[in-house]
Amino acid sequence: MELGTWSDWFEAVGELLAVAVALFLPVFQEHKQKRLTRQRVSRNIRSLTTALMQENREAEQWQETYRSLQTLLRLYAALMTDEQGEPIIVIGEHLLTVLAQPMLDTEEITTSLAELANCS
Repeated sequence: MELGTWSDWFEAVGELLAVAVALFLPVFQEHKQKRLTRQRVSRNIRSLTTALMQENREAEQWQETYRSLQTLLRLYAALMTDEQGEPIIVIGEHLLTVLAQPMLDTEEITTSLAELANCS
């Protein structure tokens, strides 16, 4: 039995590599996309929370920003297909609760924002 020429072997190895890439590339891309989505949502939550801490609570802008944060969390929770995004939702909902209290607990918010930065 002949083992074949070098070109046959290179062709076979190339075909195997092509099949491996075709099988694993979509999985890798999906994982990367989920990670990027978690990072974007986390960044948006931190940005909206920071804006809420700086704005006057009586102003209409504060109410709009608060509703934007609520909407972001609801949409992400509804569309989430990644279990690693669950802590982001939990921390985000906690931030909503803290922000809605009459007295703003900046230490609690800062701690939650630091936890949120570690989630993504």
